[in-house]
Amino acid sequence: MHFTTAVFLKAACMCIIPALSHVESKAITKDVNETEMFYYEIRPEHFNWTNGADTKFVFTPSLQNYPDLLHWIHYKFNSKNRHGYLYGTPPANLLKRQILLDIVGVNKKTYQVETQVVQLNIFKKSEYATNEVRFKINNLNVEDMFHEERIPYLLDIFRQNLWLDSKQNLYVTFLASASDLGQRLPLDPNDTEGVVVNLGSSSNFSTTLYDLEKEISPLQKMNKCPKDFKRTSVERYFRANGFNLDWCSFKLVELTAFNQNHTMNVQEKISSTEYTEENVWELVTLQYSQSTHTDNTTFNITLLIFIIFVVGLILSIGIFRLYKKKVIFF
Repeated sequence: MHFTTAVFLKAACMCIIPALSHVESKAITKDVNETEMFYYEIRPEHFNWTNGADTKFVFTPSLQNYPDLLHWIHYKFNSKNRHGYLYGTPPANLLKRQILLDIVGVNKKTYQVETQVVQLNIFKKSEYATNEVRFKINNLNVEDMFHEERIPYLLDIFRQNLWLDSKQNLYVTFLASASDLGQRLPLDPNDTEGVVVNLGSSSNFSTTLYDLEKEISPLQKMNKCPKDFKRTSVERYFRANGFNLDWCSFKLVELTAFNQNHTMNVQEKISSTEYTEENVWELVTLQYSQSTHTDNTTFNITLLIFIIFVVGLILSIGIFRLYKKKVIFF
């Protein structure tokens, strides 16, 4: 009896171990650098599905053994090519250098469910960006930035024409949909939402960039820049590659001194769990992108305090008059 049980357990283990190793071998590894934006394209072909025009797919990515993604990893689905995109910027000084993501795919034609495991290996960056160029692209969505060679084309505009010293170390530090940063969605669903992009480098800003900043300085006073409102001297470089920039949002930002102080403030908020590191670089970006809401918030608070004061004053006067009438009556 015991011999039979032992043989059965041994046979079961021999079957399970190869199966587990087979699951591990399916994991796709992707090397990424901290403070540098990465993206991973989820294709139906990864699940051995044919990407036909009459087939619909649903992809649900999450941190392994957790219900959602990390705060710095985002997901977009492109209904045109039926591909999904994971993207984000790994924060500096992460405790966890290997992150496993589960991607559950559903073929809505056959209702077949498959799972893919993606392992992100996060490496330290040899040179951090100390200067950033920040701008918004009007005519694209986030998922459009991951088509073909669009990001390399954008980087080459700066490397070859506007910021020559950054050839060796220019990279994307941040990328997000304008609507994710608080901008209203377009009234026409067919219109693009716009993309906010930050490009960083450890090289000093070029004279060309400073001249461009001076050229567009009158536009900085505008709350919103109409499309095609301003044609700059460097417009041709972007138009030739299919980029329509919002020049009112174009900014040159030095990160060195500011980032040190900001990092200290953020570190105070970090808890001891391994997945709660704040993305300092993302917070730096969000601060400028959300600055337009600060004045409105302050105004609303002031207005609320004023209303409470006026109501309290009216009630006090009413109570005082009522009390005075009672005294006279008695």
